[in-house]
Amino acid sequence: MHLTACMNFKDLIQLVDDFIETGNNLDDLNKILLELYRYEDGLRYVIKLAVDDYGGYTYKGELQNVALLGALKWGIDGLKAIENITIAKQGYRYILNATSLLSHISSCTLAKYYNFLHHLECLKVLNLEGNEFKSTSWVASAKNILLNITTSVDKASDFPIGLVTNLQKWDNPPAQHHLFAAMLLRWFNLNSYGLEQFKEVISRKSVSEEDCHTILKNNPYIIEPFNAQVWSKPRFGAKLVPDFLIRSMDDTYTVIEIEKPTDPILTAGGELHSKATHAKRQALDFQHWVNKNNAYASQDFPNIFSPMCLVIIGLEHTLNDKQKERLKQENESTQGRLRIVGFDWIYNRAKATLDNLVNFGFEKI
Repeated sequence: MHLTACMNFKDLIQLVDDFIETGNNLDDLNKILLELYRYEDGLRYVIKLAVDDYGGYTYKGELQNVALLGALKWGIDGLKAIENITIAKQGYRYILNATSLLSHISSCTLAKYYNFLHHLECLKVLNLEGNEFKSTSWVASAKNILLNITTSVDKASDFPIGLVTNLQKWDNPPAQHHLFAAMLLRWFNLNSYGLEQFKEVISRKSVSEEDCHTILKNNPYIIEPFNAQVWSKPRFGAKLVPDFLIRSMDDTYTVIEIEKPTDPILTAGGELHSKATHAKRQALDFQHWVNKNNAYASQDFPNIFSPMCLVIIGLEHTLNDKQKERLKQENESTQGRLRIVGFDWIYNRAKATLDNLVNFGFEKI
């Protein structure tokens, strides 16, 4: 392999392609990565090197992992690039490599990940044993991306082999613990993708109730982060059909009626708007039906009794101080049996839950 000091980026890209086609030498990869570090757009080609199959070469894992480490030259953007390619490709090897690297970063044990590659200059220049990779921003980003990948890949399998293999292959309990924690959270399907999609939907100037229903149906943790069961549009008797019924982990039930983010919660004078009043009445009708027909309802919804009611309408951040105080009084008057909240309220609660899981859910008590 011939690298020259005057080599331009176009020639370097050709060298990357040639290496992918015929290369299998770590020293050659080392030289290519050092050159790619000089260019802002080099990250794209480092990622390309990190995910290529190299024609099935037996030791391709070494090549892929060195290139993955090279992506760290671009900071958090490098981590996000790893996240995007792993979720897009979905393959065993991509999941295996990415979650291995991320769990080592999130557990502050990155040195154990590359200890057999210390001789490579492309890794030495990154100072991977430095405190930067143990900083709050790096650890939090690695945890969040690890969680996003773990919850997004291979959804058809309860135990994706790329994740399970990593639990068995390392001699690094902290990294194993972080990956296992992410796998536990996979069962709740908590991740930032659905949450940010929901934020985009409720921020639209024009949005239908059905749009809101669909995204909440696909991401029910936004309504209740730790739900046990969710029913979309369940039937209560012959005529009553709420938007959702949620059974929480503690066996309590919540019946939910949604309107639109663009609907007003209160009038300018501080009274409940007619649309909020109508939704409240519907929710109470559902609650009353369950109480009156409890034996019958329990056949479809085990242990249901006097479900709480949640009305989701409008956006609370659009309320003035007087309206916010009036909404607080309205909710206090129902003694917790019925609550009226905005779509931004459930977004903020779900985001706080996710943030706390990322910040604290990976650590042993």
